[in-house]
Amino acid sequence: MIKKISFSIIAFFIISVFKSQTASTSTYTGKPMFQILTKRNNAVLGTTVVELFPNIAPKHTRNFDSLVSVKFFDTTAFHRVIPGFVIQGGDPNSRHGAQSTWGNGDPTQPTVNAEFSTAKHVRGILSAARDQNINSATSQFFICVATAASLNGQYSVYGRVLSGMNYVDTIVNAPRNSNDCPLQKIEMFITYVGSNDSVPNPPLQTSPANTAIGIDTASQVILKWAKVSDGIIYHIDLTTDSTFNTIWKSVNTGNLLYVTSTVLPASTTYYWRVSTNNGGHFSNFSPVWKFTTAAPFNDVGIKTNAMKSKKPLVYPNPGNGKFTFDELEKESVIEVFDLTGRLISHIFTKENQVHLDLEGKDKGIYIYKVTQNAVSYTGKLIIK
Repeated sequence: MIKKISFSIIAFFIISVFKSQTASTSTYTGKPMFQILTKRNNAVLGTTVVELFPNIAPKHTRNFDSLVSVKFFDTTAFHRVIPGFVIQGGDPNSRHGAQSTWGNGDPTQPTVNAEFSTAKHVRGILSAARDQNINSATSQFFICVATAASLNGQYSVYGRVLSGMNYVDTIVNAPRNSNDCPLQKIEMFITYVGSNDSVPNPPLQTSPANTAIGIDTASQVILKWAKVSDGIIYHIDLTTDSTFNTIWKSVNTGNLLYVTSTVLPASTTYYWRVSTNNGGHFSNFSPVWKFTTAAPFNDVGIKTNAMKSKKPLVYPNPGNGKFTFDELEKESVIEVFDLTGRLISHIFTKENQVHLDLEGKDKGIYIYKVTQNAVSYTGKLIIK
């Protein structure tokens, strides 16, 4: 029976239970690369080159590699195409089986356990299809043609497209039936073509500025850095120990910023560094930056006003894109960032209540910062 999994409130599905071979025990010098040649009616559509991520999903990488080595994928189809979402293929039933069985897979084949990570499902990412059991992935995979944030942390990212994404676009826009199966079979032939052994550069921090002092302690601190061209996952260490022998926070993220989980103590110096993982190698750490949080407020002057400021109310949150900020001080500033650190909204308030319209933005988490009376408050906006 075909198992369909809803990824969001809209009817997008990826189907699985598939066929695989026992994964090899290969080790890699970098990211193995594969050529996916696609044909329709024996005419070549084009060639797409992908690289896999043994540093992020070693089991899925070995599984895919072992299947290619025995020509498992050859003549299987991309049996599911959803414009604006994904193309999916790799089911052995699509070699010679009835089209009604494509996507069902072979329940006897070995499965690959989930390798969920903070890698993001963005355009060009290759990920493992599965059914409701998170450890049910085998040979079926999908390639995202657009950002699919609802899949993050729910499916195992294990590669990305290096070239030929235009052919993926051709496939996803192929005429299809009501089951999203192309009307004419689009079959694949996959071969190993080499290894990408590149080592990523360390990320460059951007804020707070190095040696910054007086960092606001009334809100969470946002650490930001610039994108590394081939970076997939970033690792951040945050500590009060300049030698990093003791680390307070050590986290991975697919974003270009990290928001501290708690408000930091006053009058404390913090040290932080960041590295990246390109799927095949880790970069060195960035230079160590430091910042010092502000001293506690004294009840004088502007600090008196700051201490009297209340954290604004934000509602409905989660919401559908329209949010109300209430109980603001006049002449407050509201800034909203996406999870890459990009500023997407900036409002200078004249009233105690402001309506923010983010309709049309991607579903997911955004960071807001409200500054009033020399005090900043940060939090999360969730578009559902």
